[in-house]
Amino acid sequence: MTERDPDLLKENLPGPTVAIAAEALFLINLMLLPGLGFVMLMVLWLVHRKHPSPLVRNHLQQTVTVSLWGGGILVGLTLLALWLGGLANPWTWVIAILYFVCLHATLIIFGVMGLNAAILRHPYRYPVLGPRLED
Repeated sequence: MTERDPDLLKENLPGPTVAIAAEALFLINLMLLPGLGFVMLMVLWLVHRKHPSPLVRNHLQQTVTVSLWGGGILVGLTLLALWLGGLANPWTWVIAILYFVCLHATLIIFGVMGLNAAILRHPYRYPVLGPRLED
């Protein structure tokens, strides 16, 4: 274990609480309370967007950006598939549901990885949708 890594067996909440809260709200928005989790994440971002810790700002920026882009892509492309294929075509539903479930599961996996990084006090960039990390 390096000097930077916390001892997870001795510390209850080793990472910065705001960064952990941002990642947890990202997952809550995806799995438990869609919409309400997003509103809570946006309130957290409004209150802490100028936080002195670059790690906290990183996790807030990543979760808010991926929530906006991911939600737009998730809903937008699902509706586009339904519109182009027609609601009466069963294959349209197969494609739309398969797309939605696969992308949704991918966002959840990336969110768990982000939460892990926040707990370990590491910066994190969501693959593809996350903004570049500040150097």
